[in-house]
Amino acid sequence: MSSGPGGRNLLWELVGTREDRNYPLFGVRINWNRSPRTGQVHEFQVLTSPDWVAVIPLTQENQVVMVRQYRHGTGQLSLEPPGGLVKAGQSAEQSGREELEEETGYVAEHFEPLGSMRPFPALFTNHFHVFLARNATPTGRAKPEETEDLETVLVPADRVKEYIRTGKINGSVMIAALHLFIDRMERDGLKL
Repeated sequence: MSSGPGGRNLLWELVGTREDRNYPLFGVRINWNRSPRTGQVHEFQVLTSPDWVAVIPLTQENQVVMVRQYRHGTGQLSLEPPGGLVKAGQSAEQSGREELEEETGYVAEHFEPLGSMRPFPALFTNHFHVFLARNATPTGRAKPEETEDLETVLVPADRVKEYIRTGKINGSVMIAALHLFIDRMERDGLKL
């Protein structure tokens, strides 16, 4: 997609880049890009990050397996589907399977890709992958990471929209993931 309405070029030419800082969860890169309209070069900060993954685990009883956890950015508890970073050398599905069991103690045989999106294209370089895990069953083997304290919460699938509407679920990328889930369920004929 290189042009906008009327065929005008909207792509900014990358004329230089350098790594500014690098942390375990993300890096900061400085890019210099040339405006296609003015020809002037401007500086932009870009956050590089591994891809992210979320799993929407659904039990046979139509309960969505979620986790409640403390989020340091907001200083508050958050209710969301299990997920995390896609680990180096793994596919998004492999990391999703690990995150599901580590965070909730649930497993699922079949993972169905629901979609992939860009979480925040103005700043981040990564993708966010979303999977549906049907017939999720508990193993009792939750293994949260040292920096995680989690509570597994079962949410009736037919209440997910209400939880979003009332703010019980309020993380934007997780809301986007849950909308992919809602769309899939409604296409299957399940009224949510």
